[in-house]
Amino acid sequence: MPEAPRVEAFKEYSAARIVDSLNFGVMSTQGLMLSKNEISVVAEYLSGKPYTPKSSTKKIPLCERSISEDFGKGDEEHNWVAWGGKYGNKRFQAHEKHLSTKNVEKLELKWAFGFDHATRSRSQPTLYDGTLYIGGQNGTIYALDADSGCVHWLYETNNEVRGALAITPSSNLNNGAVVFGDFKANIYALDRLTGELIWKNKVHTHPLATITGSVTVANNTVYVPISSSEVVPAAQASYPCCTFRGAVAALDIQTGKQNWIYYTTPEPKPTGTNSQGTDQFGPSGAPIWSTPTYDPTRNLVYVTTGQNYSSPATGTSDAVIALNANNGSVNWIRQVWENDAWNGGCSVKTANCPKENGPDFDIGAAAILHHDFQAGDLVLVGQKSGLVFALDPEKQGEIVWTTRVGRGGTMGGVHWGMSANDNTLFVGISDLYTRNPYAEGSAQPGVHALNPADGSFLWRSTLDNQCPKDIKFLCYQGISAPVSTSPGLVFAGGLDGMLRAFDASNGKTLWEYPTARPFETINNVQAKGGAIEAAGPVIYNGHVYVTSGYDKWGEMPGNVLLVFGLPK
Repeated sequence: MPEAPRVEAFKEYSAARIVDSLNFGVMSTQGLMLSKNEISVVAEYLSGKPYTPKSSTKKIPLCERSISEDFGKGDEEHNWVAWGGKYGNKRFQAHEKHLSTKNVEKLELKWAFGFDHATRSRSQPTLYDGTLYIGGQNGTIYALDADSGCVHWLYETNNEVRGALAITPSSNLNNGAVVFGDFKANIYALDRLTGELIWKNKVHTHPLATITGSVTVANNTVYVPISSSEVVPAAQASYPCCTFRGAVAALDIQTGKQNWIYYTTPEPKPTGTNSQGTDQFGPSGAPIWSTPTYDPTRNLVYVTTGQNYSSPATGTSDAVIALNANNGSVNWIRQVWENDAWNGGCSVKTANCPKENGPDFDIGAAAILHHDFQAGDLVLVGQKSGLVFALDPEKQGEIVWTTRVGRGGTMGGVHWGMSANDNTLFVGISDLYTRNPYAEGSAQPGVHALNPADGSFLWRSTLDNQCPKDIKFLCYQGISAPVSTSPGLVFAGGLDGMLRAFDASNGKTLWEYPTARPFETINNVQAKGGAIEAAGPVIYNGHVYVTSGYDKWGEMPGNVLLVFGLPK
């Protein structure tokens, strides 16, 4: 590459500098495909020097009491044990008793926790009985006291952890488990009290398979969404595109053994060569970026899919797929956008761009299972196109209504998630401009409220740009991260680093806090906030927990967990 140093220049580097670049710097995209060991081997080879990890003199505050000794300190009703809170992926803390429209303006920062050697904070916290569980970009899993931030235990994985950790306090395992995936498509179960490994299982054979979404645990089964990073190397005309196919796997919670796996496309087959003579394969793609949704009434698992990576486009991309929770058989498929085959080659106009050259309008947001008093049960789905859909699970996913909420784009539209209380659907819209020719209408960055029964608007809160003019990173007021709700309130974090609370009845902004700045942390790690991009706020026992910082796509980097509460 023209901008890369010559090979001889690397002899002047330390191995640690190369490791940092592959983990967090300009080569982090390439580094995502490598394990920690592979990165250190590459660094030693290029530099000609042994790799010595940076020593840390920072003191981690350890808790004086164990999790088991602190059992019962939390409010059981407030537990937020998975990405979506509990079943249904509604992201609604129904039992919040402390925060209200009358006092939310008094929220203040209680403490901050810094993630060492990180430039993005993507793993959303989950909380159970006074303990917070979260993963980091450096592969560390933390169990923190929810009130003070002291550390109960740490567990080191080999790769970045992106999703929320699912907590299973009532499983058949002795102490319950913490279950999650990493960037290399490994699934782990840790003892909830001690952090000791119970089991580990790799769930996909493709070398670029990954876990971006969060797992769902139901009926002593772990449902795993599987995506991949193959869309990135596909940008190179010399890459044989593409062979990954999306999947959802079901694992036994006690052993990690695979019960079944469903693939979203058939096995890719040779389809010829591109204009540069590189072999091509298809169909492929339709990854599952989001958290599966379990329907206990029908014993179904709903997954939302992304675009195909190569031709031919299939009927399972940009779709909602309902699977039998026991065996993975298809109950129904509802595609909401046809012929969306796209990969990185379409952005840079290389020979690997599929003939469809689709809009890249994959569904990155989890489906919400909602019961409406007028319309009955609905599956609510938001897409990067800016469209929101309601599907009828009793009629093979028949579309009940469709509402355009944003103009859409490569980065959303609806990007990572929505929220619903008993009578309202809350939709965060990014609408970041990305020159997507399929975008329609004017930008609507902000939060919008819909009637779940018919998709009509109850209110719209489109935000103004408050970004500094001289900022060197991408800054925009759009809401890419999933929104969260409690009675009377909506919480949303923006690409501009602002954390806001809205009045759920009218959309009025009641409180906002700028997170894109440095923070003093309880663990003495140098930390700052940035864009709030992929992980949304969590509401627990009168507090709001959120991570801040996202270094991809030119956005504002950061490495901090922030905790807000009311004054005592």
